[in-house]
Amino acid sequence: MTKVRSTTSALAVLAIAAGVVFSSALRRPPPVERALPPSPAAPEQLRPPIVNADFTPPRAGEAVTVLYRAFGNAVEMERDAAAVGDFNGDGSPDLAIDVRVAEAHAAEINDPVANWTVQDCDPPVSRTPAQAPLPAPAVRSRELLLAVVHGFGRRGWRDPASRQAYLIKGAQEGPWRGRPRDGYPGLDAPAARVLGDVLAVSDPGGTIAYWTGASYVCRSAAAVRLRVATRP
Repeated sequence: MTKVRSTTSALAVLAIAAGVVFSSALRRPPPVERALPPSPAAPEQLRPPIVNADFTPPRAGEAVTVLYRAFGNAVEMERDAAAVGDFNGDGSPDLAIDVRVAEAHAAEINDPVANWTVQDCDPPVSRTPAQAPLPAPAVRSRELLLAVVHGFGRRGWRDPASRQAYLIKGAQEGPWRGRPRDGYPGLDAPAARVLGDVLAVSDPGGTIAYWTGASYVCRSAAAVRLRVATRP
């Protein structure tokens, strides 16, 4: 009889324990809503800020060396005068200079798999992301182009890692100079992100070239200033 009572008591204890566990499961607190992780940063946001960048003008022979590194024998320097500035807004010094397509090297310049970008220096054209990019313009032997070499890090265009280069067709003949972008307040829409310095010729009413985030475009400096004067 004692054994039966012990068994019954044990079963009762187990039943009570199971009931407590079941009740606790039913009374679980609601799940805590967790904040979504932040969106991945854009590549330029991941780069550390550039400190003490070297914006000194090129010394004798430096511009030729950089042009050879970027374009090989495909171009020849038109004049010694070169512009230095942060033309694409990443904080690193860039180099811009007039060049000519070397004799018998036009095919190399026009090669679609070349390590540089050939583009027209036309006013900006509104295009949707779904539209195919404009084809690169063909250049001729001995044609005048504006060469721009984007810099890398503190040393900028002097750094051997600076390989991003552009050849701009149809730009006004230089010499070019780097100018602060805030000197051309009519250049951007009021809400536009400011992207680097402006390339300008010595003529105050001449051409300016500037970076849009994807390419270089040209405008008349006089037209930009007129836009400011007529802006409501």
